[in-house]
Amino acid sequence: MALQHWLGRGWLAIVFATVYIISQATIASTLHSANASNLLFAFQFTYDAENFRELLASISDAQLAGLQAHFAYDHIHPLWYGGLIVTLTAWLLKKNGLRGRWNLLIAVGVVPSLMDVIENSIHEPLMFETAIPTDPAVTVAAICATIKWSMALGYLLMAIALGVRAAIQANDEKTSK
Repeated sequence: MALQHWLGRGWLAIVFATVYIISQATIASTLHSANASNLLFAFQFTYDAENFRELLASISDAQLAGLQAHFAYDHIHPLWYGGLIVTLTAWLLKKNGLRGRWNLLIAVGVVPSLMDVIENSIHEPLMFETAIPTDPAVTVAAICATIKWSMALGYLLMAIALGVRAAIQANDEKTSK
């Protein structure tokens, strides 16, 4: 209940959503200007060192620079979307009257951000070519990216479902009065 009380405030979710959108747009612009948007996903979902090295060798200097530049923003970006996931989940659970064991969804909402931090800590040295890609490192980074994106999608779908449910409940209460 304390998580919902402190984090479940609509205005707080709006603040995190606003900062997240600005941060995401900045990252997207940085990658797009270097024609590297699709490459980021290719690197994130490459599970072995050989394919990672081949992909790295196939890109232009401008694309590599764009990928490297995105890290300047991506270091703090997990904070914004992690905050959004946690506050939006808390607020929607509160709006739906879901308490108790449901609060675990709030706490677990930090996992995508943690996965992103781990992924970035592996990918950044590889893209700055200060480390050599190895199968274990590339695989761990790809697993982290897969968990991050899968959970982000799950939380998005849950937010939509809880938002619709809350709207239906509010409409039912309004029409029953």
